[in-house]
Amino acid sequence: MNKLFNKGVTLIELMVVLLIVSLLSTIAVGVYTKEVLRAKVARTRAEIRTMEVAINRYQIDVGQFPPSSTGTAIAPSNLDQLTPAQGCGYMQLALRGSLNGNMYTPLSTRWEGPYLDWDDNKLGTLTGGALTTGLSRAQIQFLDPFGSPYYYIQYREYSSLGGARLPSDHPYYSTETYYNPATFQILSQGPNGTTGVTVGGLIPDSDDIVNWESPNI
Repeated sequence: MNKLFNKGVTLIELMVVLLIVSLLSTIAVGVYTKEVLRAKVARTRAEIRTMEVAINRYQIDVGQFPPSSTGTAIAPSNLDQLTPAQGCGYMQLALRGSLNGNMYTPLSTRWEGPYLDWDDNKLGTLTGGALTTGLSRAQIQFLDPFGSPYYYIQYREYSSLGGARLPSDHPYYSTETYYNPATFQILSQGPNGTTGVTVGGLIPDSDDIVNWESPNI
């Protein structure tokens, strides 16, 4: 009479299976994380292009680019700005509600906005935090997909607020000095959430996403 034996799983076999599952999980998580990062970078580039279109439409209507940086005051009071430039509060205000914050009675009669439709869940402070009561409308920032504010500087304020400069050995440095010398600069701090900001100008690092062609990033 034959006896049937149920073959059990040895401890070594179980460890091999767990090791294979662990390796597959690590690979899957790495691939997923990389794809999420790529999607956020692509989304950032798309948002920068959308802002460029909106800013140019504003300039065509009003006759000038939105003011740079961020402040606590809105027109018709004197605009105040941080030095060096930080964020995009005035650009956000100009595009969405006119510089006096009232889209129904805008500061300029030529204002035909809103020029940009932006998800309110993607608005925040200079530190990427949630909006709070008592915050000036000129302090509200467009946040990039990484949770940091976009930096915006128009060309008239490059020298005073610190635009990103061409490399000193660039063939056009002596005549142009800055990237986008006749328009504006938009910068996302990228995945690491930091960039070089000095009184002398922005110094983008390798993961920053910008609206100009730079050999350094």
